Amino acid sequence: MKYDAAFYEVFAEEKTLLQEYLAEDYRYFFSDKSIQDCDHSEPVASIISLRTQSKIPENWIETLDGIFSRSTGYDHLTNYFESVGKRIPAGHLPRYAARAVAEHVFMVMLMLLRKIDQQRAAVSKFHRDGLTGTELRGKTLTIIGVGNIGSEIVKIGFGLEMNLVGVDLIEREEIPQKFNLTYTDILNAVSSADIIVCALPLTYLTYRMLNYGTLKSAKSDAVLINAARGEITPPADLLRLLDEQLLSGIAIDVYDEESSLGSYLRGEITLEEINAPDVRQSVESTLALMNHPKVIATPHNAFNTRESTQRKAKQTAENIMNFLETGEFLTPIPED
Repeated sequence: MKYDAAFYEVFAEEKTLLQEYLAEDYRYFFSDKSIQDCDHSEPVASIISLRTQSKIPENWIETLDGIFSRSTGYDHLTNYFESVGKRIPAGHLPRYAARAVAEHVFMVMLMLLRKIDQQRAAVSKFHRDGLTGTELRGKTLTIIGVGNIGSEIVKIGFGLEMNLVGVDLIEREEIPQKFNLTYTDILNAVSSADIIVCALPLTYLTYRMLNYGTLKSAKSDAVLINAARGEITPPADLLRLLDEQLLSGIAIDVYDEESSLGSYLRGEITLEEINAPDVRQSVESTLALMNHPKVIATPHNAFNTRESTQRKAKQTAENIMNFLETGEFLTPIPED
């Protein structure tokens, strides 16, 4: 192996910061591409770091010492270990982007409620017909998943004088006491909401949880925002909800079958080259969703602020350095 650690899916600003924080006496490989798009037949380092779009070849498990994901979610790692029937040390970044993602949620929330896309289209003729928006104060904000990111959303919503409703398996007592949040079941939470935010991790319990059947009871003028995992909100169901006018708007930053979608959008594969029919169908539904006039779509970028990128680079470097020296990550993924 040529390197001590290899970093995939690294954008330019992140690479610059990683190089500042990583120790100089090791050798590193950096690429803005995913593993599959680098076309590496074998690992170029015994430790690899990735985000969520890389597909790790199954045979790599035999030569890798550790895997570090520069993401809060780690379902892609647990799924990989399950598929190969073996587990090696793995780490992730549980808290680096909670505030950044929460602020992104409110950015797109306001864009939906104030009809920003329609306003931008209307400004050339200075028309205001049909552009009446909605204020946040007094509206019911349902947060599905009140964890690290969800609790940051709660804090901001409380400051904006919104009515807060939460859904979670573990109800944190301090949240209702401090921010006047009410926990309830998912169906009541959806039906009472003006804004529904998905902040759930992806697990076997949350997979496809926010489907047509769950969301069809929402108010017709409600909006949905997903900045967590795309597999929780199947794209064909979201299209149906919009087409049947059961939701008035959707904002998505994460996508079902995201690695295939990303490869297609970057021009690395064609739709015909996606061999699995269910994956191709999902990508096609997502493409239709991204072009829908009532949808705001962003490229899995909610985490991406100067502050969070700096935190990510620093915490990643600390984890990689500690693993090179001790064989352990500072923030390992939980043992399920």
